[in-house]
Amino acid sequence: MRLVAILLALVAVLVTNLAVSCGPADPTQAGGTEADPVSLLGVLPSPDDLRGPPAAEAGPAALLEALTGTADAGLAGQLGERGLKAAAVRTWTAPGGGELVAAVSVWRSHLVATGIGSDASARLAEEDGGGAWTPSEVPGGRGARLEGPRPERRLAYAVGPNSLYVRSTGDVDEDVVVRTMSRLILTQEGREG
Repeated sequence: MRLVAILLALVAVLVTNLAVSCGPADPTQAGGTEADPVSLLGVLPSPDDLRGPPAAEAGPAALLEALTGTADAGLAGQLGERGLKAAAVRTWTAPGGGELVAAVSVWRSHLVATGIGSDASARLAEEDGGGAWTPSEVPGGRGARLEGPRPERRLAYAVGPNSLYVRSTGDVDEDVVVRTMSRLILTQEGREG
């Protein structure tokens, strides 16, 4: 009987340890492996007829511009205050003037990584003609789209402490945004294991 009790206690400890190691136990934890942002963006091919330079490291100002398409020194400063550890951006342009931007940033926790992309997408959804957008191919993604003469799409996803983000403007097909995000997710999740 005593042996059974010892074995049950050992099993309980093992199950608890496995459950805790599967992800963040609280919002302040990373919940996964930190990405190498330049390397992760390097796996992306140039989609369709879009062309652009390789990925480059980015500070708060360049990251903010990638996320929103605007430069705002105050908001960029806030990104730095939220614990930005590393970031990189890659940009492609289309012959018709459209643009595709992919950004990977590493934060101090999964909660912050999730909030960064979600906040940037929500800003677009709040604009006149904007709305929420979560493609079925990216369940758990946080996105928004703006219709009109210059359409825009924003799609965010967090893997551990990493914020993955794709934004398009102009004549870039919606499926290019989805394929780009899907490739980033699959690559980073593959590196987690």
